[in-house]
Amino acid sequence: MNHSRLILSLLLATALVEAKAQLVVEVTNLSDVYREEVIELPLEEVCQRLNTTYDSIRVLDRAGLDIPCQWTHDGKLLIGAYVRKNGVNRYTLVKGATPQFPDLCDGTIHPERKDDFAWENDRGAYRVYGPALEATGERSFGIDVWTKNTPDPVVNDRYYIEDVVMMPKVDSLRRIDRHRGDSLYRINSYHHDHGKGLDPYKVGATLGCGAPALMIGDSIVMPYCFDRFEVLTHGPLRFEVCLRQSPRVVCGDTIRESRLIRLDKGSNFNRMEVWYDGISSPLAFCSGVVIQKEDPEGVVLGKNYVAYTDPTDQPDVHHAPLYVAALFPEGQVETKKVGNHALGIVRNYKGEHFTYYFGSAWAKYDVRTEEEWKARIDWFMRGLEAPLQVVMKN
Repeated sequence: MNHSRLILSLLLATALVEAKAQLVVEVTNLSDVYREEVIELPLEEVCQRLNTTYDSIRVLDRAGLDIPCQWTHDGKLLIGAYVRKNGVNRYTLVKGATPQFPDLCDGTIHPERKDDFAWENDRGAYRVYGPALEATGERSFGIDVWTKNTPDPVVNDRYYIEDVVMMPKVDSLRRIDRHRGDSLYRINSYHHDHGKGLDPYKVGATLGCGAPALMIGDSIVMPYCFDRFEVLTHGPLRFEVCLRQSPRVVCGDTIRESRLIRLDKGSNFNRMEVWYDGISSPLAFCSGVVIQKEDPEGVVLGKNYVAYTDPTDQPDVHHAPLYVAALFPEGQVETKKVGNHALGIVRNYKGEHFTYYFGSAWAKYDVRTEEEWKARIDWFMRGLEAPLQVVMKN
């Protein structure tokens, strides 16, 4: 009897210790502006210190409420942190079933629209073009931007409504009555704003918003569509995909471009890591944004970024501009206009991994003016220069 009680007491004590096991994550903001960012912790160490598995971690804020967390393919635990200027915030990690939160950062291929690959977060959406479109011969090279003014996912519904449900009916109705067919298109198409945003961006045979490319002299060697992709991470806080572009022959070399794209919750900017296999002699590398002929004056050439106020594909219809930019916090770049692009250019490039950022905002959502867009760029760049300081304590 005493032996049974001893075992029971040990089990209860062990359970009590495990229940109380916790980590405190202290996040310090040394800057003089409010910061809201996704922070990273080593997942294996967190699991060891909590004596738990990766899918049994809860993150609590100072009010004791669960907040979103996410584990990644490369062994990180992500937490959405927010800290006042010159402040410190603390989060508590405990063992327990990880709550489910909406996947605000996600992406997938869309074979119903010629293999588009599209992704989004709570700020905006983007797409690139795939092998089915390349096979048609259509010249669409760059990164497209879709606007939204809701944090909720919109991309899958837009594709389904337009490309699966609507277009077959529109084409059939247009053969009978062109006016009725056009009306059905207007009230359903994602090229018109029905309250949650639209696709107002002209890409075509350009870099669009932030596509990478090589250069020969001052001529851009336009990239073409991807032929392989791998989704690495998707969830409430971060989306990551690796895209392999179709091989191109440049200066006699068969070159393949690879892109690793990452988009975090709350961010207007994607992180792009790009590299090239097969370059035998140095070339120039560039990225940037297309300048539309409707407004060639809305360009800003910063020291380490290019920005543009895009009038959209139908300025007199949409009236709300789209703000785009490419940012180059790493390495020296030359910013200049080249033809119908505003570019950041890296000379003497040999194909090594290079990281930059590209992104957008919409005047009907979170950035109203050009001045606000410049301030948003500055805020983001300052955050890269002075990252939040993260310390784990028992």
